[in-house]
Amino acid sequence: MANISTEDIKKLRDKTGAGFMDCKKALEESNLDIEKALDWLRKKGISSAEKKNSRSASDGLIAIENNNNEAAIIEVNSETDFVARNGDFQDFVEELSKLNLKLKGDIKNLNNSNYKDSNEKVSNALINLISKIGEKITIRRAKYISADNGFVGTYIHNVETKNMGKIGVIISVKTDIEKSKIDDFLKKISMHIAAATPLSLNIEKLDKDIIEKEREIQLEQLKKEKKDQSILNKIIDGKMSKFYNEFVLLEQNYVVDDKIKIKDFILETSKKLNGKIEVVDFVRYKVGDEIE
Repeated sequence: MANISTEDIKKLRDKTGAGFMDCKKALEESNLDIEKALDWLRKKGISSAEKKNSRSASDGLIAIENNNNEAAIIEVNSETDFVARNGDFQDFVEELSKLNLKLKGDIKNLNNSNYKDSNEKVSNALINLISKIGEKITIRRAKYISADNGFVGTYIHNVETKNMGKIGVIISVKTDIEKSKIDDFLKKISMHIAAATPLSLNIEKLDKDIIEKEREIQLEQLKKEKKDQSILNKIIDGKMSKFYNEFVLLEQNYVVDDKIKIKDFILETSKKLNGKIEVVDFVRYKVGDEIE
């Protein structure tokens, strides 16, 4: 067997970030052929990644990439906040965030894209990172929005590093107001969305199944009430109005001034800036939402 030097092991470690003994073993198995050693480690990484797939990854980072008219948001999960603060993990998320904007939020294309202008695919880079860090890491979800006749706004809450944190919001608006004048509005409404957790922009866009389920719950709670059906319907309508006030963006009370609704805040800002503002779309991600 060829003599394996510390320098050989260091070269392989620099390329992969794998542990000292793993690199030594890979070089032994490949007779000092670096490319074969890389393949051996990749296969080992796949094996390690498969073992970690059963574990829960509910921490991680939300990342946003944007220009004036486009924005993309992505969630990449890790098992612990410790890894979320790891430099290698953050570099990986940053690169994915850039690709995510370019690919308009298409995760399938993202996984099959080249990583950092190399011949290595994102999916392989993910496997190598799992092997290096030792935790389950998943590219969970991504979205893209654009503003053809207006602008996008973004907000990151609990910032870990530039454009990355625990809650992220992207929003698009249609407007005839110039960007510099509307920037403050975009930031304020994005911050409201981060804090208030709306499920939809308006009542019409709220999932019909959610509406039906809520009405059924309200009806079930009122079954013992010995009232005329028309009165019960009015009571249910009142309760649904409160439900919309809690979960529909335009119906929510503005967190900065709960005496006005968001739709009124938009109208007031439009008048103040002598123009028109229409919120077209938004996306809000929070790390680990609905992960058990």
